[in-house]
Amino acid sequence: MPLSLRQKLVEVGQQIKLARKRRGMTMKEMAGRMFVTRKTMGRLESGDPGVSLGVLAAALLALGLENDLDHLASPESDAVGNLIDRQGHEKKQRIRPGRGKVDLDF
Repeated sequence: MPLSLRQKLVEVGQQIKLARKRRGMTMKEMAGRMFVTRKTMGRLESGDPGVSLGVLAAALLALGLENDLDHLASPESDAVGNLIDRQGHEKKQRIRPGRGKVDLDF
């Protein structure tokens, strides 16, 4: 994982921690509301990339911030996708790899 992405995860974790503290919740209380362990809560707040998306969603729900999920990868903020659309590229319903091609570049 690139360092810049790792730093963003740490930043998100710190933002969740701040939101929790501003609401006067302990880690134990927050973890209880999320139905996870305190250890998982700590991993989320530290930006551990192994924490599931479901745990992040549960944290946002517990904080009353679940609408923040609406902004993740939203089409309106997809500059590259919007540029491609404006250039008139054909919109495909499904993207399929070419025959015999294996793309391992991820």
